[in-house]
Amino acid sequence: MDLLGSPQAILKSHTSNPGSVSSSPGGVGRNIAENLVRLGQTCVLMAPVGDDANGIFLKQHCQKLGIQTQCMVMLAGESTSTYLSIVDHTGEMQIAIADMTLIDQFGAAQLKAFLTLLQQASVVVLDANLSSDCLAFLVVNLPDQLLFVDTVSVSKAVRITPFLSHIHSLKPNFLEAQAIAGTHFGLKPSNDQLVELSSWFLDQGVKHLYLSLGAKGLLYRDASQCFIMAPSVSSKSTDIVNSNGAGDAMMAAIVDAWLNANDAPKAAASALACAHIAMASEATISPHLTPKLLLKTLKENPCSITPLT
Repeated sequence: MDLLGSPQAILKSHTSNPGSVSSSPGGVGRNIAENLVRLGQTCVLMAPVGDDANGIFLKQHCQKLGIQTQCMVMLAGESTSTYLSIVDHTGEMQIAIADMTLIDQFGAAQLKAFLTLLQQASVVVLDANLSSDCLAFLVVNLPDQLLFVDTVSVSKAVRITPFLSHIHSLKPNFLEAQAIAGTHFGLKPSNDQLVELSSWFLDQGVKHLYLSLGAKGLLYRDASQCFIMAPSVSSKSTDIVNSNGAGDAMMAAIVDAWLNANDAPKAAASALACAHIAMASEATISPHLTPKLLLKTLKENPCSITPLT
């Protein structure tokens, strides 16, 4: 579950801030699944939940949305994972605490029963919340599968380092990418540094890199092209309600674009559009997301493309 704290005014440290607290279904994998279903894709969620009230609610909520839940594993006596975040008055996340110990108990023992389904899937989407052992099990047992990976956070991104050669599409942000590659380009990289960083990932075997640059857009890199896709008009701070779900929406759009056989520029533009929709929603996942709204957003918020060499 996601818990979100939003102040009424400028956030002040070391004191209580008047504001609002809300809860919504969360989890990176679940969030991506919900976005995909809202975009019209069929999606099976494989994830652990506790046998507490939150776990029961999450499974029922997924079923109502149309996410297939036969592979959700309920672990007896465990508490469902919770993500607590505090945003500032502009909607930007300032600090968060993730209680994800439940996920460490999810691995080969549960996944063995689902291997056939995983092998038959059009794509498999993983996130770095999964333990290193779980990621290793999936890589070994899904050698021919298209693996799309979300790196989640700086601390967890490095878990996927040993498996880069098996990744079809990878979506880190700039800090996460630097943690994986061991580079130190600071917070304002030059285009040459971005090219160097993206080249490193391709050298490790990643087929498609979608590098989130925040407000500056999205860098895409594969064996034949490298470009930055950016919004032609920056989002107004008043339009951003909650930035927490932007990355998950972006990942879902990338997967959706691949399943729809869209080219790389269309995929990158769609990723930015879905992130824009997500940030306008108080809930982590926009309840308004549809293929029609995505097309409308793409039309009303055109992007510019800058080739890099």
